[in-house]
Amino acid sequence: MILHGQNLKVTAFFSTLLLSCPAAIADDDSMFLFMDNSLTLLAGTGYEVPGSNITTLTIEHASGWTWGDIFAFVDILDYHSNPFADSGWYGELSPRVSLSKLGLLDMGENSFVSDVLIAGTWERGKGTTEALLLGLGFDLKLPGFLFFQANFYARKETGHGVGFKDMQWTLAWNRPFAVGEEKFVINGFMDYVVGWGPQAANVHFVPQIKWDIGAKWGKPGKVYFGTEIDYWHNQFGIQDSAAFDTDQLAINAILQVHF
Repeated sequence: MILHGQNLKVTAFFSTLLLSCPAAIADDDSMFLFMDNSLTLLAGTGYEVPGSNITTLTIEHASGWTWGDIFAFVDILDYHSNPFADSGWYGELSPRVSLSKLGLLDMGENSFVSDVLIAGTWERGKGTTEALLLGLGFDLKLPGFLFFQANFYARKETGHGVGFKDMQWTLAWNRPFAVGEEKFVINGFMDYVVGWGPQAANVHFVPQIKWDIGAKWGKPGKVYFGTEIDYWHNQFGIQDSAAFDTDQLAINAILQVHF
């Protein structure tokens, strides 16, 4: 994997943000509930705008607190078939503040919506790629799911120098299941950007199915092997056309380690 100059600095910054800061705050047991960090290596083909073949190293963090939750990740990308760029990076930081945990809402034990949250996301990538999102999140109770989230945002394209002119809807889910004695999980996300701002309307749908190989040697939930489908209509908000294909269907192999 290729890492040069600015990419190395960005990797160090986000690694510190995702791994060091939450762990340090985690010593305060009065606020901290849980934390999960992971490293994922993805190798795939079928990408469009950055080039067909990409290897990605993803650093991911999720934590729960008495006031809400945090999700964050950084992708370090190696473009194997792009003649103009050899590498890139992209990250998101998504804190949410729980109205029920703060005592402002009582959803009830039998409510389909288990929580309502003030949700935000900061998106940042190589070059001028940047956006701010602010809205509401909903945690839903669905049978068999470890979690299912629906977040609805106003979207500000700061990289394009415009205000909150667009909307984005984001779903995220995790559903464990078993086939015989083997353990698996289906997780992923879907983003829908309405397209009222500088971006064209686009849908980004990324499901993963992973085999819990760590369970084979008594470490369930620690090591996964699987595959990811990356479908993106109008990738990066660029309108698909006969001259420039931005409709993507990529397939990745995944090796993921949790710690």
